Amino acid sequence: MGLTAAGIGSGLDVESMISQMVALQKQPLTQLQTKASSIDTKISTVGTLKSLMSTLKDSAKKLSDSSAWQLTTASSSNTAVAIKVTGAAAPGASEISVQQLARAQSLASANFAVANGATSAVFGAAGNLTITNSSDPSKTTGPIAITANMTLDQVAAAINQKSAASGVTASVLQDANGQRLVMRSKDSGATNAFTVSGDSVITDALGTTGASPSAVLQPAQNAKATVNGIAVESATNEFKKVLPGLSFTASQVTQAGAPAVVSVVSDTEGMKKNLQTFMDAYNALNDKLSELTKYDSESKTAGAMQGDSTIVGLLSGLRGVLSGSLGGINLSDLGIQLAKGGKLQFGTSTSDKAKLESVLQDPAKLAQMFSAEGEAGIPQTQGLAVRMYEFADKMLTFDTGLFDTKTKSLTQLKKDNEKAQDRVNDQAQLFEQRMRAQYAALDKKMGSYSGLSAYMSQQISQWSRG
Repeated sequence: MGLTAAGIGSGLDVESMISQMVALQKQPLTQLQTKASSIDTKISTVGTLKSLMSTLKDSAKKLSDSSAWQLTTASSSNTAVAIKVTGAAAPGASEISVQQLARAQSLASANFAVANGATSAVFGAAGNLTITNSSDPSKTTGPIAITANMTLDQVAAAINQKSAASGVTASVLQDANGQRLVMRSKDSGATNAFTVSGDSVITDALGTTGASPSAVLQPAQNAKATVNGIAVESATNEFKKVLPGLSFTASQVTQAGAPAVVSVVSDTEGMKKNLQTFMDAYNALNDKLSELTKYDSESKTAGAMQGDSTIVGLLSGLRGVLSGSLGGINLSDLGIQLAKGGKLQFGTSTSDKAKLESVLQDPAKLAQMFSAEGEAGIPQTQGLAVRMYEFADKMLTFDTGLFDTKTKSLTQLKKDNEKAQDRVNDQAQLFEQRMRAQYAALDKKMGSYSGLSAYMSQQISQWSRG
């Protein structure tokens, strides 16, 4: 607003009068701004609810998979055999004996003397070297060119340049008598064995041929074990598909007649933990919805969404998912109680605890209660977790789900509110312009009256002196 001088001519406090009248024109802004703040709170609240519903959906998805009720733990009586659950393993026991560990082939060349002052022995022969996979002759790497002045380090580097194709790496081993070129297959197992061939001068220098070969060979071999009396082999020390839902790793040979006993039992703690995660996710959403829709009579304050039919309906729908049973089984049969405020919790009574422990020993019953697929659109035929997942998925559907629809509605209300505020400001500005124009005209007229009054007073004064 520019500098004005309204009221100079009239002597009135016009600026104060205009400011007060404009303030009256802007009074609706206070209510609109309060409403805008409420809308922002609701938009943020819907975002929070959406996040909580997404967490519930994830936990329900986990329980809707029947494998969630096939959790098992496995243990071994012997540290020589480490056991791991990899899938749906049936409870029971197995005996595992390890006769042989897997190893990679290693070939150490003849010994090469290192000259005084040198850091690496000189190979001393020139020719070509070829490395071939023993199980698959098509995997042949070579020729690798070797010159007489190359050191063992340089020969190893030449072999390593082609190790990606050959599956063989080379290094130099230092011992009391000099150095050896050591070639080793990257992977263990009989199928990864290799042979070294080439010009005789090269193989003789390596010590793999000649009158008295001096190379040291460690053959490749598979790990061998007996599982419940059946002989099995693996290229590594890990056996992945011998026992359903399990893998085991051998770290040493077991003593004859003393097999490792592998025991598999139902993982009741794991199943209980998954149930608790689901209940926590449900309770977090239920509590938030209850908080948002309640009216506190003591403080006489209403929740941010109190009276909002959409959110009230969401709370009702959420609790309705839990109300059905399947095959005559309901939550109370699992020792789970619906506590005050609609919260889920494990019962603390002796009876409830007994029910829970009993059902945890019957995973098939739990799977039926939570994971039954049933028929789409017919909730009473579906497991609890399946129903909850479908309910949450529907609410979270992009663009057309409850949360996105509600957010769009609130966003539109906010835009309308902003337009209403703009209208009030615009109207107040126009009102101020009119008032200033009117007071300016009044000032001008009052100024002229003041001038005339002064002139008349001057004339009367002169007349009086005459």
